Amino acid sequence: MPLHNFSTYADPLDLLRRFVPTPLKAIYRIASLCVMVQTNDFALLPTLLLGADRDAAAGWDLEWKLVRDADSGGPLGTPRFVTSEALTVLEMGTACIVGMDHERRELLAFIGRDVDARTYQEFLVPFLCRMMNERSTANSITNFADRSAVRSND
Repeated sequence: MPLHNFSTYADPLDLLRRFVPTPLKAIYRIASLCVMVQTNDFALLPTLLLGADRDAAAGWDLEWKLVRDADSGGPLGTPRFVTSEALTVLEMGTACIVGMDHERRELLAFIGRDVDARTYQEFLVPFLCRMMNERSTANSITNFADRSAVRSND
C-alpha cells in the first residue's frame, strides 16, 4: 500500500468536501498574476517560482485551493468543460474536477490519489495556468476547450 503525505478527510456533514483543511500555502507569480495556492498535499504545490517580489500584505489576484482526494482514483480523462459567465467547471474523469469562480477569482480542484507528481507538474499545472490566463485575458474559455480537445485527439 503506498504511503501518502496528505491526510484523509472524513466529515459526514461535509459530503462535498468544501471544508477540507488546506494548511500548506504558497504565493506564486504566474504571468502577470499573483496566485495564492492552498493545499492539503505537499506534492500539489506547483514547482513554479514563488511570488517573492510582491509584498505579501498586498494580497493576491487569484486563489487556488487544491485538494488531494484519497477517495477518487483513476487516471486523468479527456478534459470536458461546462461554462457560464461566472463559473467554469472542468472534469477530467474521476481523477480531477475543477471549479473556477470568475467573480470571486477562486479555483477549487479535487485531484485523485492516482494523479502522480509528474503528471500533476507536467500536465495539470500548465493546463490550469492556461485556463486561468485564457479567462483573465478575456479570451473565450470555449476556444481554449476546443484547442484542448484537438490536442488530446492528436
